Amino acid sequence: MLIAADVYRPAAIKQLQVVGESVGAPVFEMGTDTDPREIVRQGMAQAAANHNDYVLIDTAGRLQIDAKLMQELQDIKEIAHPNEILLTVDAMTGQAAVDVAQGFNEQLDITGVVLTKLDGDTRGGAALSIRSVTGKPIKFIGQGEKMDALDVFYPDRMANRILGMGDMLTLIDKAQKNFDEQQAAEVAEKIQANTFDFNDFIDQMDQVQSMGGIEDIMKMIPGMANNPQLKNMHVDPKDMDHMKPLCTQ
Repeated sequence: MLIAADVYRPAAIKQLQVVGESVGAPVFEMGTDTDPREIVRQGMAQAAANHNDYVLIDTAGRLQIDAKLMQELQDIKEIAHPNEILLTVDAMTGQAAVDVAQGFNEQLDITGVVLTKLDGDTRGGAALSIRSVTGKPIKFIGQGEKMDALDVFYPDRMANRILGMGDMLTLIDKAQKNFDEQQAAEVAEKIQANTFDFNDFIDQMDQVQSMGGIEDIMKMIPGMANNPQLKNMHVDPKDMDHMKPLCTQ
């Protein structure tokens, strides 16, 4: 169950409801006029009554440390007794992300960090700095707005990306998640039998698109990350969609 305890950010509750619907998780909310502490208190009671296995509490965040907010979060911590306290920071904010992580850790003793908007080639330093000043691990990274853009953070893989050595393990993981083995075997048989048609090609395009942007996939291949031509490469997913009618004509 998800508890919507961010009553300050515009549309925060609606955004959480959209996320909850996409992953099949119920969302407990009491609007924006109720104290977040009371929302968490009643939400935890509801989760206990429903025998929910996991409860995620979405709380408010700040770019600067706010004494009132910190007290609110400390009170929520006392109410919920969470197993994990994950701080989500935006890698695009640079040093500000490091300062926020340090401040929140000092006040709440976080257990880990979720680093969003992370470009493996240019912002890996944010992960290193946050790990250094807080002593807490980066547990997840986000590289997009959809749920499948949230990945487990692997330090060795990030180091390989920064050094331009690619990230074949993550590429393999994405392929295993998005490609149907039986369908792949059928496609291989069609190619051997010379019966592979445009409909099969479109299916393959859809599976590649589900792995992320073409440029992101290319950067995971060793030696491609620092390719000067790739740095200026951008494939709009809409362009791929426009190709489908052409293939079926």
